[in-house]
This record gives sequence, structure tokens and C-alpha cells, in this order.
Amino acid sequence: PKPTPTPTPAPTPAPTPEPTPAPTPAPTPAPTPGPASEPSAEEQHIISGTVTMVVNTSAVDACADDDLAKAFLSAQAKVANVSESAVTVQCIAGGDSSSRRLAESIRWNYQITVSSEDQASDVVVLIAAKNQTVLAEEITGFLPANSQLLVMVTEMTTATVTVVTVTTTTTRHEHGGPGDDEDFLDDSHAHTPAALGAVAMAMITATLTLSH
Repeated sequence: PKPTPTPTPAPTPAPTPEPTPAPTPAPTPAPTPGPASEPSAEEQHIISGTVTMVVNTSAVDACADDDLAKAFLSAQAKVANVSESAVTVQCIAGGDSSSRRLAESIRWNYQITVSSEDQASDVVVLIAAKNQTVLAEEITGFLPANSQLLVMVTEMTTATVTVVTVTTTTTRHEHGGPGDDEDFLDDSHAHTPAALGAVAMAMITATLTLSH
């Protein structure tokens, strides 16, 4: 008999290679904050004073009269040679007296803000140069033509000056995306007495003579 042939072995399959892992992405670095800006300081010079007047209406009604408030503000701006936006006023009914004769007395507190010491000195000189009669005429001139209000200024205090330092700092806040930056302004105020020139100091310390 013929010999039985040896069977041919089946080929061994090659091993399936493992899949190559995807590279791990590097972390996105946080945005570098911009440099903090240097704070900027600006001085404001505030001239303050008080004007007392008598009117031919009740003190409460006079203080509530928008026409009178506007007239006083405009007159004060004209006397000081500044824009009306630089002036703020506040009316107090009754003035400083509680007597029946001055029941119609009102007191105006005013503030005038300017940007320089020289301008503040000029404003003080201009205010001191006006007497009570002139100021009353200026106020009356700014009242409406049909106004029945009569004004008589009885007292003007000497003007004082305060220097306010306004410091502005810009801080940038990063939020990691375009359009997410926000700027914030931080203001700080420091009040210091003003150092006025010799002429202005003389006018500040002078006592105004009341007009009769």
C-alpha cells in the first residue's frame, strides 16, 4: 500500500495590531493679562459759599420755585464767569433766623467747580467784587418776564475753595474669549485745602460789607 501523505499545516494568521492612540492635546494656556495702566490724577477746585435773600412769597414756595432756582444758578454762573454746568445750588427755607421778620428768608448754598487753581482764584475775586444789590439785580434779570417774585439779597458769605483730587485707574479683566474683556474705572477722591494766590487769599479773608 502507498504511504499516507502528511497533511499540510494551515498557516498561522498574523496578530491584529493594536490601534494607535490619538495624541493628547496640550492644554490651552490661560490668556496673559494686559499690563495694569498707571492711575491718572486730576484736581478739581470747588468754590463754595452761601447767599441769603428775602422774597415776597413763603420761604417754602420760593425754594420750590424752579424759575428762581434757575435764575439764581444762572446769575451765580454769570458773576463767576463760568458755564452753568459748573454750578450747583441748594435752597434752604428760613435762612439762619427764626424771627417773624425774616420768615420769608431763604438761604442758597452754591458750589462752583473749576479745573485749575488760577481759575479758582479768579472766581473768588469775581464773587467778592459783586455786592448784594448787583447780585439781586442779576437774579431778577434771569427770572421770567411775567414773574411777580421780588428778591432782596441780605447776606453773602466769603467764598472758600476746596481741592478735590480724582484718581482714575483702568483695570482689565480677562475672561478667556474674544469680546469678554471689560474695563472698569475706579475713582478715589482726596480733599485738600486749596493754596490760593495772595490776591485771592486777601479776597477770601475779607468780610463783605452788607448793602442797605
